Amino acid sequence: MRLPRRQPPASLLACLTLHAWTLCTAASPPQSSPSSSSSSSSSSSSPPCPSACSCSGQLGKVVCTRRGLSRAPSGVPPNTRYLNLMENNIGLVQADTFRHLHRLEVLQLGRNSIRQVEVGAFSGLANLNTLELFDNWLTVVPSGAFEYLSKLRELWLRNNPIESIPSYAFNRVPSLLRLDLGELKKLEYISDGAFEGLDNLKYLNLGMCNMREVPNLSPLGGLEELELSGNHFPRLRPAAFRGLRSLRKLWIMSSQISLIERNAFDELTALVELNLAHNNLSALPHDLFAPLRFLVEPHLHHNPWACGCEALWLAAWLRESLPSNSSCCGRCHAPPAMRGRFLLDVERAALRCSAPFLSDAPADLNISEGRGAALRCRTAAMAAVRWLLPDGAVLSHASASRPRLAVLHDGTLNFSHVLAADTGLYTCMAANAAGSANASAYLNVTAAELDASAYSFFTTVTVETAAPPRKPPPPTAPAAYRPAYTATATVLVRGTRRGPSAPTATPDASTPPPSPHTSLDEVMRTTKIIIGCFVAVTLLAAAMLIAFYKLRKRHQRRATVTAARTVEIIQVDDGGGGGGG
Repeated sequence: MRLPRRQPPASLLACLTLHAWTLCTAASPPQSSPSSSSSSSSSSSSPPCPSACSCSGQLGKVVCTRRGLSRAPSGVPPNTRYLNLMENNIGLVQADTFRHLHRLEVLQLGRNSIRQVEVGAFSGLANLNTLELFDNWLTVVPSGAFEYLSKLRELWLRNNPIESIPSYAFNRVPSLLRLDLGELKKLEYISDGAFEGLDNLKYLNLGMCNMREVPNLSPLGGLEELELSGNHFPRLRPAAFRGLRSLRKLWIMSSQISLIERNAFDELTALVELNLAHNNLSALPHDLFAPLRFLVEPHLHHNPWACGCEALWLAAWLRESLPSNSSCCGRCHAPPAMRGRFLLDVERAALRCSAPFLSDAPADLNISEGRGAALRCRTAAMAAVRWLLPDGAVLSHASASRPRLAVLHDGTLNFSHVLAADTGLYTCMAANAAGSANASAYLNVTAAELDASAYSFFTTVTVETAAPPRKPPPPTAPAAYRPAYTATATVLVRGTRRGPSAPTATPDASTPPPSPHTSLDEVMRTTKIIIGCFVAVTLLAAAMLIAFYKLRKRHQRRATVTAARTVEIIQVDDGGGGGGG
């Protein structure tokens, strides 16, 4: 009988299995997991972080804020893309400080004590996109430090004691898209060429800079957003926004504006948003917004609007352009009957208005070709002025199709120089909400005339001396008289400006030629007069010398007689009388 085979206990099998696994793992080389190997390799390859900073190796970000640093820390990893050094005590940015950070895109140096940025301080930062230098102590724009920032898009210089911005201050960074110059409260001067070279600029902040006039912004043809709030502009002139045909947003809040001249916004044809809130405006010129075809966000609130005849056009424009937005445009401040009502509620039925009056109508003008000319047309400041030209075209301040003609801010039609083709009738058309007034003048352009005052005429005398011949031939006839002097009358023309040639005088047969004897007599007479004057002066000098000699002799004789008559008086003391007394 065959007995059944006994199985080993389960505990024994478990022990044998564990022992075999231990032996296998001890014999085989250790293997690490993929995650642990990748982390160890990354930790060994990443450069060390400066002790005063916190680093994020994966993002290339180094933050060193509020560490009391007096200079940029050393040892910043070369793969850093974002470096924050704000709120420290850095006073000087030396040259080549960031030369090794070729991948850096954002550099934040705001809220330090930086007073100077050396030339070459940002050399090597070929990929820098944003540079922040706001809230420091810079007194000048560090133009030389921007030399190698070919990809810079944003530059922040807000709240620095900068006193002036010279010409070509930013021409080394033509790639700029955003420039923040706000809160430059010590700014006193901005050159007309300060923004030359910034053809790509889209945003400019000049708010709270204590400016009293809008600087020259014509080089910024591509500008789209302009911040001018917090300045002191008593009035806005038409030339303030010349050339800004791409501007879409304009903010001029809290700038104490009391007057906007006619045609001030004519060149802002792309404007979408206009903020004039918190100023001192009581009225706007007639049809001020007519050229602004895309304007949909006007902000006119918090102004002391006078809801009279001058506000009629504005109320009509608001009702047509913004029928559902009455809160955008403020309320009436005067007259008392309209106080507190919205501008949109102003209606003509409640007002008595009159058409504009031309205080200085144009007058007919005759002028020579090539000269400058002006036809005046002055009326009320809130009336619109346009000119009808002889060819039927209508010219306003914003018209750029006539380079020689321009409508000035006071309504005058100005010609830089007139041509014969400009001859014709010109009509000035002034209009307001109540009507219009027209006045015409005829301009007659004639051919250029010779200006005799620009020429000088001289008469010169040519003296010729005839030398006697060495061997005179035997006289066969009475010798003819040969004058020693001959006079030739010539006319020299000297002009101060180039003009038509002077007419040449032709000799007349009836006029006898000048006689040589007459000219010789005149020369002899002049010579005699000169000799006579010389003799007279000599005799006068001799007479004065003789008189002086006689006076001197008389004075010496009197002095001798006076000396002989001098008596010396000697005082003698009476010694005896003094003793007896």
